[in-house]
Parts: sequence; C-alpha cells; structure tokens
Amino acid sequence: MSGNILMAASVPDHVPTSLVWDDDIGGFTMELDDPYVAGARLHEGPEIIWSTHGYRGEQGAWMMVGFEAMREAFTDFERFSSAGSAGTQGLLGVEWRQVPIEFDPPEQKMYRKFLNPLLTPAAVNRLSDLVEQTCSELIDNFAARESCEFITDFAQLMPSYIFLQVMGMPKDKVEQFLDWERETLWTEDVSVRVEGARKIRDYLVDLIAERRVRPGDDLISTVAGAEFEGRPITDDEAIGYCFSLFLGGLDTVMSVMGFTMRHLAMNKPLQQRLRENPDLIPKAIDESLRAHGVVVMRRIVRDDCEFRGVAMKAGDQVMLPTPIAGRDPRHFADPHRIDPDRSDKSGLTFGSGVHTCVGMHLARRELRIAFAQLLARFADISISDPAQVRYRTGITWGVDRLPLDLVAA
Repeated sequence: MSGNILMAASVPDHVPTSLVWDDDIGGFTMELDDPYVAGARLHEGPEIIWSTHGYRGEQGAWMMVGFEAMREAFTDFERFSSAGSAGTQGLLGVEWRQVPIEFDPPEQKMYRKFLNPLLTPAAVNRLSDLVEQTCSELIDNFAARESCEFITDFAQLMPSYIFLQVMGMPKDKVEQFLDWERETLWTEDVSVRVEGARKIRDYLVDLIAERRVRPGDDLISTVAGAEFEGRPITDDEAIGYCFSLFLGGLDTVMSVMGFTMRHLAMNKPLQQRLRENPDLIPKAIDESLRAHGVVVMRRIVRDDCEFRGVAMKAGDQVMLPTPIAGRDPRHFADPHRIDPDRSDKSGLTFGSGVHTCVGMHLARRELRIAFAQLLARFADISISDPAQVRYRTGITWGVDRLPLDLVAA
C-alpha cells in the first residue's frame, strides 16, 4: 500500500499497525496527472485502512478502499449509521439534520418515501424538454466562437438552471448560489464553510416561510406543505430537506460532467464512436459514472463490531470514497478503461442501499442529453491548453477549469 505507516498515540489501540495509512486523500490523489489513477494506488493494499487524517482532517477514520467493502458498508445501516454523517449540526450549531441523508431507518424510510415520487423516471420525463432547451441555449452561446471554458460556460450552468427551476429558486442568482456551495463544500477552512452554510440556511429559511404563505408549483413549496403521519412538517424537517437538496443539486452533475468531458476530449476514438453511434451514449454515461465518483461520504460505527475481519468500535468514523470504488481492479477488469460495452457498470457514485441518491434519474437524464447535444453539434472536441486544466480532490472532487477547442459539425 502506498503511503507512510505511522505509529502514533493518536491511533486507537484497536487499529492494527498494518492498516494505518498516514496520508490525506486530497493530497494523495493529486500526486499524478490523473487523480483517479493516483487514488487507485490504494488498491495495492488492504480493502479497509485507517486514515490518520480522516474526514476533512477532523480525526482518524476507517476508509473503505475495496469496491465490495464499500458497497457492503453503504447497505449495512445497522452497523454503519448515517446520523450526523454530513456534519451539519456541528458546522452550524443547530439541532436539525439534513433530511433524509442524516437519518437511519425507520425515520429515513418515511422521509425518503415523501421524496421518491417527485424524482421518479416518470417525473424526470416531464423535465426532458426543459433539459433539451437549456442545453441548446447554452451551447448557442459559445458555438460560433468554436471554443469555450467548459465548466463556467456549460457544466456548472446547465444542471444548476434545471435544479433552480425544479426548486422554484431564481435563475439570476445562480452565481451567488454556486459561491455559497463552493464555500460550504470545496474548502477545508472551517470558518469559510460555516459562513457558506449559514448563507444557504438563512436564505432557505426565508424562502420556506415565503412559500408557506404563497405556495407555488415547485419543490420547496411541496416540502413546506408536507405532512407526515397526519402532522404538518416541522421547521427543522423543512430546512433539513431543503438544505440537503440545495447541496446535492448544485454540485454532483457538474463534477461528473467535467470529468466525463475531460476524458472524451482526450479520447478521440471514443468521442467519434459515440458521435457515430448516439444510441451508445446512455451506456457511456453509466460507464463514466462508474469510473468518476466525485464524493467521499461518511458513516459512523453504531456499536462495537467486526466488519470483513476488522474490529471496529462504536463511534469510529468511516469514510466511503466513491472516486476510489470504481477503479478497483479486484472488481473491474482494466478499471481505468472507459468502455460503454462493459457489462458491469455498477459504480457507487450515487451510493447504494437505502441512501442511494434520490436525484440519480434526473442526473442521468441531464448527462445523456448534454453529451448527445454536444457530440452532435461539434465534429471534434479537444482540450485547447492542457496546462490550464484544473481539478480538485478531497471530500468533493470536480473539474474547475477545462478550456476546449470546438469544431462545428
């Protein structure tokens, strides 16, 4: 296993020395040109390790490295609790938690049951025209100049505009919302994260109150007027829902889209194959999702237990780095090859089990439509200056800058 072995008093007594990894996932995955290849070096060692740096450096934590171990941990809510996993209470000093991601069954099931009908494949079908139109308009803005900065010109705007429409939030505030998101998720500076999270909370609290008085045809109004088991939704539940939706809706699709375009721009044979065979695009998107996880999720060990031969103690933190999962050679043959014909595309980008991302159907639809249009509009897409490409890793992964040259079809 790459990394240094550390013998330190900070490592709990129940952690074997052979499993201790004294490194930080953010720095480790930036050591090579491709962060996914860099992260995959962890597969040279045990499927479960103890990271001394843990989640955002807060404390040491178990880290699932192997695909099978990670998938099992995602589905085993009896041993691995989601309560407090997003850290909202500690960050903001509040009593409420993000809903439903920071709850375990049976409460999680009740909260999830409310959201499911709102984002089913049938519900997403009704948004297809909006996605098509949004993509087309954004591409029109840069098609004539045959170049773009893909992230700012397209990737961050397209899914954000769809999300804001669904939520009933103003499109003209998209840059402000994205700034708050970056402050909350992209930095390790706690003071910056607190400030960003407070801005999101304060805005949403006011918006929820407004929609309770003047409801509209949007998701925030639906949440604000919800009932559970015959009682109205509480203020804490409403902000917990909306805060979770806000953070999830403005980041994941943009990040996957950036890494997918980065790969296609460097892989001309695959790019041309998809252009000539657009029916393969859905399979290619699923394969890219397998290969491009973008979030490190967290769980808490509920009780003392043994998991896949490793003794864990109640309260231990557990990291689930989805960017590492899809590149496990013990599960995927030739894991770094992006192949639409791969039979097993069972990545963990959307998680697994009861907490599988409720927005996955919309995310897939957005990605499929976006790349279908981009490949149809341009006969060639290439990176104009590789030295200008910027991406980040850590708890959330994403491409921050991707300059492209475009040849009109």
